[in-house]
Amino acid sequence: MRENDEKLREMLTSEEVPEQLSPENIKVMLDEKAPKKKRSGISIAGRIAAGAAACAVVAGSYAGTAHLMKAHKDSGSSSVSTIDGNGKTKVSGKRVEAPYMNGAESYEEVYELMETSAKKWEKQQKRMEQGNVTGGFFNFTNKDKEVSAVADAAMPETVYEEAEESGTSAVPATEAPDTPDYSETYDQEEGVREADIVKTDGKNIYYLWNDRVDYYYDEETDAYVNSFDHNFPKMDIATVKDGEFTDSKVLDLTPDLSAFDIEGRFNVTVSDMYVYNDMIEVIGSVDESGKTYYSNGGYYIDDEGVYHPPVSSTFVSFYTTGDEPELIGTYFQDGFYNDVRIAPDGCMYLISTYNTVDFNSVEDKKNVERYIPCCGTDDTIQCIPPEDVLLPTEAPTAKTLLSYTVISGIDLSEAGTFNVVDNKALAGFTGTVYSSADNIYAAVNKGGGDSDITRIAVDGGTIEPMASGTVEGYVLNQFSMSEYDGHFRIATTINKYHDNSSVIGDIFGTNEPSYTERCNAVTVLDMDMNTVGKIKDFGADEQIKSVNFSGDMAYVVTFRQTDPLFAIDLSDPTEPTILDEYKINGFSTYMQKWDDGLLLGFGVDADENGLQNGVKLVMFDNSDPNDLREVGFCSLNRFTTDSAYVNSVATYERKALLIAPEKNLIGVPVQLYDEYTYESKYKYMFYSYEDGEFVLRGEVTDVFDTERNTSADRALYIGDYVYVLAGEKFISADIENIGIVDSVTFE
Repeated sequence: MRENDEKLREMLTSEEVPEQLSPENIKVMLDEKAPKKKRSGISIAGRIAAGAAACAVVAGSYAGTAHLMKAHKDSGSSSVSTIDGNGKTKVSGKRVEAPYMNGAESYEEVYELMETSAKKWEKQQKRMEQGNVTGGFFNFTNKDKEVSAVADAAMPETVYEEAEESGTSAVPATEAPDTPDYSETYDQEEGVREADIVKTDGKNIYYLWNDRVDYYYDEETDAYVNSFDHNFPKMDIATVKDGEFTDSKVLDLTPDLSAFDIEGRFNVTVSDMYVYNDMIEVIGSVDESGKTYYSNGGYYIDDEGVYHPPVSSTFVSFYTTGDEPELIGTYFQDGFYNDVRIAPDGCMYLISTYNTVDFNSVEDKKNVERYIPCCGTDDTIQCIPPEDVLLPTEAPTAKTLLSYTVISGIDLSEAGTFNVVDNKALAGFTGTVYSSADNIYAAVNKGGGDSDITRIAVDGGTIEPMASGTVEGYVLNQFSMSEYDGHFRIATTINKYHDNSSVIGDIFGTNEPSYTERCNAVTVLDMDMNTVGKIKDFGADEQIKSVNFSGDMAYVVTFRQTDPLFAIDLSDPTEPTILDEYKINGFSTYMQKWDDGLLLGFGVDADENGLQNGVKLVMFDNSDPNDLREVGFCSLNRFTTDSAYVNSVATYERKALLIAPEKNLIGVPVQLYDEYTYESKYKYMFYSYEDGEFVLRGEVTDVFDTERNTSADRALYIGDYVYVLAGEKFISADIENIGIVDSVTFE
């Protein structure tokens, strides 16, 4: 095998590339033959064309070595690797790529794997009474991908500079000296930026919302048209200075959909945004409406009986900042929006989950659009090249292997422009996403109680799946995961169902009751996703409600009737140890560091029997993890508010909270229900933490938008003023006493 390695390497580096297979000529050939989403004769955009060209150069120039590469891949051998202190993979000696790490050699290979999967599913159905078995998640092993000099030469960069071409100008990257300080979305990991529906640059407030109406006015027909609950995505923009609203406008965010083959109605929904490097980045989704989709394949059938895949695409629209934003360009990728991050190096990683039609409806392997996701900008949307479609080592037992995790790397480091660097389509589902500075981790509960964890390395916009492993239990959310000092830590809840029924028991009526046993675990893995340490069986019969990782410590809240806060020492990754357990009523749905030695919790209040009756703030002293203490508590419940029911959107959307230790400010949206008038009142309440107590600083009460039927779901501060956002109404108040200063209503 070593001799084959040397021969293969020599052939790949010594052969002269024929002129007809130069990167320039390959791109021309691919532009003529590449599958199109809609239009013919349009070129592949940026990285897509470059990647396909590189693959074609290598494969075309060395056709005689194809069988060697295939045999090499099937051998399953791998290199000797080590992990350095930063969690980076170092490869020594001669290496052979792990089977999953290679992209498909052709679309036909993808089709054949799906065909195998469908046959396995059919066999499985004969042995099962109901339901299909879903496919497994990624099955990666450690990888350090080599790229030949020829391939590197075929990787041109493509930067989209529509703003410059259209005459629009970008705002200078440096802020004006008089820009006041302002709050930003809290990032789980320092430097890894997270998106939200509201952002500010210190001068303007940008707020996303979706206007859903039954009818709308069509200027072309001069008539009102039934929209069938059509969404009109909007952005409210308010210019502010010293608490006053000096200007306001509403921006239509509907992207240009001419590249899509959509007939009839469609919905556009905006979900998240950034304000970053002189641009507003708006993330949303496009999908067809008014059609019946069949859940067993995710397709619909038209009047002529023809199967169609659903049109669902995630997009990022890039705008200039300021009070008059202008569109720079839009990037699309197939699939439903899952998550997004901007890494410290200024690269955005956009993640979507793509599902297409039932395998049997594909009909022909040449119908590439039916089983390969597409991406691109505006009218250059095309199928991802086969080498960027990563396949599992074997076909899962599923009727359809037509589900992918689509990840795109977009470089935003140059002010006012964006550059699509890389695209990958990974066969499998994304699940819950956590991001560190160098890696994206995806956790998927695969049924049977276990979760697959996949580490995907990201750098400069490139996307490289590296390793995967399995842990017991399911993951609550992104805060249940953490990368630290070359290890990955994950907190899970484990459910084990004990079925005590039997045929004989059914006959004689002697079956014992079946039951579910529940416990929790924190597992530590190395960068190859191998388990190196684990602590299990704490919080018996309870489930995880929130997690906070802080250096070598993990703080885990579980709940059934009371709220145990566990302090878990992870300084020795091989032997996690519980140092203390502190119990109070209710449970925290979110925890965040307040100051050194102080941990703030927000969540649901409950009595000693576990009956939930409101929301609460709690401050924990964790300066000594061996002796956790409560040093502050505030409950908003039916007894303290004279309301039958108290709730908060922040119990499931932590971004609705305003937590600003630097201003000694905590903002909480609340809903109070009156059982006598059957009406709800909405407030946004502001607290300070002073001398071991939560002190009510003030509240904004007029925070319900009757037109949009929404209450205040965000608040932020700019300088000495807070701004409460409730749909079409923004309210400003003095940050010290929450005295109302101004308000604006968007028409």
